[in-house]
Amino acid sequence: MNMDWEKYLKTDALADFAKYVSPGKYNAYRLLGYDFIPCKREGVWIYDDKGNRFVNCRSSGGVFNFGHRPKELIDELKKALEIFDIGDHLLMSGARAALAKKFAELTPGDIQYTVFGAGGGEAIDLAIKLARAHTARPKVISAIGGYHGHTGFALATGDEQFKKYFGPLAPGFVQVPFGDVKALEKEIDGTTAAIIFETIPATFGI
Repeated sequence: MNMDWEKYLKTDALADFAKYVSPGKYNAYRLLGYDFIPCKREGVWIYDDKGNRFVNCRSSGGVFNFGHRPKELIDELKKALEIFDIGDHLLMSGARAALAKKFAELTPGDIQYTVFGAGGGEAIDLAIKLARAHTARPKVISAIGGYHGHTGFALATGDEQFKKYFGPLAPGFVQVPFGDVKALEKEIDGTTAAIIFETIPATFGI
């Protein structure tokens, strides 16, 4: 895309986000008075199109809590781009071999192999598939208020508000109240393949 990116952020990006990405998110942020797309971003700071500076107290979640545009990560990514391409999963990969070895060294027990995925939901799907394949059991227990992703099995572990539009989903998924050990013990039986919980349920309000 050949365009003046800085100019676009200040002129058309907000309207295009509302029209082509998420009108709901646009309207929610507009009601909060946050009706701009961050232009400059650095560390904990974000700037609007007029140069006003704001502290991002949220810092997003997961891998994003390094802050905006951390120099150390940008430098490492630039170095990596001089060596690697985007990858071809059908070919063997030295980068994946080195990372998988490090995972094997860091994880407890005798875990040896790593399967790489595109995101968290895909990782949850794989974990559930492995649990069901290993145990030959169907039931997966999760907590009310938990969130594990929007892909197939991951979505089935979540709350009704996330999955109600996409049914019918895979059978065998049940939920118990978060922190209710007795309810969990009652639900565990000979058909249980896996139990999945967030130790700190972020979507439920931390």
